[in-house]
Amino acid sequence: MADDLLNLSDSWGQAKGDAWDIAPLISFEQALESSSLRRNISRDEFLKSTLTQLNHQRLIPLLFMLPRRWRLQPASLPRSLRNLGSLLEHGLVSPLLLAALADDLQHLITSESEKGATSINAMDRWCQRSIDLDDGSTRLLPTDLLGLQTFSSPDSPSPSSGALARAVKGFSAELQWSNQGLPFQQSQNARLRNRVLAQVLNVLGSNRLPPSPCASEPFRFESFDRSAALITHLIARGWQCRAHFRASIASFGLGACTRDGDRWAQIPLAVPYRTGLRDSGGEERRALLPHCSLEMELKPDLGEPFLLQYYQGTEGLNGWAALNDLHRPWQNDRSNGTVAYLGSGLTGETLTTALDLCDLMGAVHNSAAMRNRLTLGGYGALGFCIDSTAMLEVALRQTTHLFPLTLGGLWRQLLDDQLNQLLDSGLEADAETVERYRRSLETTPQDLFVNRSANDEANRRLRASQPPHSPFTLVRSLNGECTAKP
Repeated sequence: MADDLLNLSDSWGQAKGDAWDIAPLISFEQALESSSLRRNISRDEFLKSTLTQLNHQRLIPLLFMLPRRWRLQPASLPRSLRNLGSLLEHGLVSPLLLAALADDLQHLITSESEKGATSINAMDRWCQRSIDLDDGSTRLLPTDLLGLQTFSSPDSPSPSSGALARAVKGFSAELQWSNQGLPFQQSQNARLRNRVLAQVLNVLGSNRLPPSPCASEPFRFESFDRSAALITHLIARGWQCRAHFRASIASFGLGACTRDGDRWAQIPLAVPYRTGLRDSGGEERRALLPHCSLEMELKPDLGEPFLLQYYQGTEGLNGWAALNDLHRPWQNDRSNGTVAYLGSGLTGETLTTALDLCDLMGAVHNSAAMRNRLTLGGYGALGFCIDSTAMLEVALRQTTHLFPLTLGGLWRQLLDDQLNQLLDSGLEADAETVERYRRSLETTPQDLFVNRSANDEANRRLRASQPPHSPFTLVRSLNGECTAKP
């Protein structure tokens, strides 16, 4: 297989919906080579001068993405990442390495408290009854839909100015770690409403926690104190609700682009990995790590829909978050096939059950992260987004479409212990929801080592986790798309 595992297909841009005029693409390796040549410096010097602007949290996934010929010498990395750099200098990440990294992630990323800032733990994030506005101020959550629909904030900086411009300050003009020139999928006001409603659902979920001095009165929204009751009420009022499990190519929030004449050429980023599975020729399959979540779209009679997703995220909690993506037609377009929707949609009692499970999982995972002082709300240790989504899918359907799953036995036991402690303390959860969650902890697959008897099933999940349409030749070889130039 070619060294450039992020190689792009020549046929991308020919199919309807690829939006080539909006986002012309250039491969990561080609962009790196061109930038280095324009700067007339070596690969090592170019990367060293460019990557010094990135913090540890962004450097780790970028180490996984770099083409083999561009891997940094370990001495060029921060001391805490040099061992990881040595490990990846000539190889790829694998499910086993991901699990090992999850165990050690707490030591690789410097916590906010160590930087002298106030650290917000996962439980505080999940339970907070206010939202940070883009101007740095906070506002209490509204308690009714009218207040939510009129929620607004001062104009926030555009992707090419303000905080983002400061983030790329010092980078070469040839390569920037952001997607310049791309629009958001929704308006600014819709994105803010998404953030508010996501936090409303999180706080409604936190009402299930045992009583505490910090939250003596339950939070109510539209007079409801449960997320499932609120969504059922909106559907009864005529709102359309669509909820699906989804998978797309993960870039861990990273974007990149480079100048192409008078416009920006976008650089699709992804993490290639060794699957541990063999193809029909006996070679180990490679794939791109997916980002997975439960997506929920709520559409009122008028105005833009609300777009939310539930998952274990790098934001530092297990719960709901706004689906406020830039429109990356090669990665997250909800209609052109770059997002895989897995299985049938969730409706009726199944949706209600899913919302109850999201509440329970948020309570267990976030309290476990707080109790054990886990960095990033337990991200990795308590599962990546793939694991939390798979656990929810198994709890609902006794099966999952997702691969690779890395949540280890030690952490599953810790989560089960945390569940028992919460139940003993007065957690409000019905017996069926608790039993579904316990069964999911026990039966959700683990893909660190796949034996022969599980190989076909693992390959099924691997293919299902890849989008049906992609510019990456690695994905196209797995999903059956033609990679030849038309």
